Amino acid sequence: MTTPSPAAHRPAPFGDPRRLVRVGLLAGAVGALTLVEPRRLGPLGRGAYRVGVAAVSGLLAADTARTSGALLDPVRDGVVTGGATLGLMDLAEAADGLLVDFLRRAGVSRPRPVLAAVGVVGTVAAYALPGPLGGERWGSLEEVFSESETQELPAEARALLEALLAPGPDGVDLPGAAALREQLETVRAVDPGYATSDLPLEVAAPRRRAVPHQQTWPVTGRFRRGGRDYALELTISEGALAMLSVMLGEEPSDTLDDPYLDRALEEMASPGFLLPDPGELVLHRETEG
Repeated sequence: MTTPSPAAHRPAPFGDPRRLVRVGLLAGAVGALTLVEPRRLGPLGRGAYRVGVAAVSGLLAADTARTSGALLDPVRDGVVTGGATLGLMDLAEAADGLLVDFLRRAGVSRPRPVLAAVGVVGTVAAYALPGPLGGERWGSLEEVFSESETQELPAEARALLEALLAPGPDGVDLPGAAALREQLETVRAVDPGYATSDLPLEVAAPRRRAVPHQQTWPVTGRFRRGGRDYALELTISEGALAMLSVMLGEEPSDTLDDPYLDRALEEMASPGFLLPDPGELVLHRETEG
């Protein structure tokens, strides 16, 4: 279950003045660190140098991560890159020394400024070049941490929420159902920016909140797709509608092998996965006992 991205195209790499500042700062940091000769540093100086190289590597990896190449997400990719860089500094410094010595033997009188210039150009290129295999660039670091964009809740999702929140066959509401139905007037869908079977929801300043504030709604809607059983679940956070999720339904234990799970999860996250009509749902209500 996916929601359409609010932006079809990312801005040019240097269109944002703040991004231009970051490019300049990181390129300058790369150049400055390349000018340092680590073989001349004492223990404290070398430790500070290594931490600086790892930090710049992590920030650069995070701020230039692309959707087609990121291992996890921009922030965690940056942390992993910085940690790996710090762990490989012995090898990196040895390779750096060999390269500097080779350039000197080749007749370059000042190899470090040359390498620093190459590092600056490479840093700028990391921002300017398109993603590998045409991949789209992740948002910048401030976009990763900024509030997600919202959009109007799709009609099919609203109908499913109404089905889950409807009174029971006896006409009696579950506790909090009336407050949650009132929130349907202002609830919006949050664009997560990637394919997922979860639809995040946002209710700005709800007038009434459900109690308990944190809960999985005790009504699930079960349905079938492609011969598989699925369950539609609603999560409540701080007394407000928070997440509509498609989960794998209960299957016989002998069918839950890895290939089955991989195929099912891939289908759930694909843009072609269709939400059920409310009439397809078999509602299951939790009861005491």
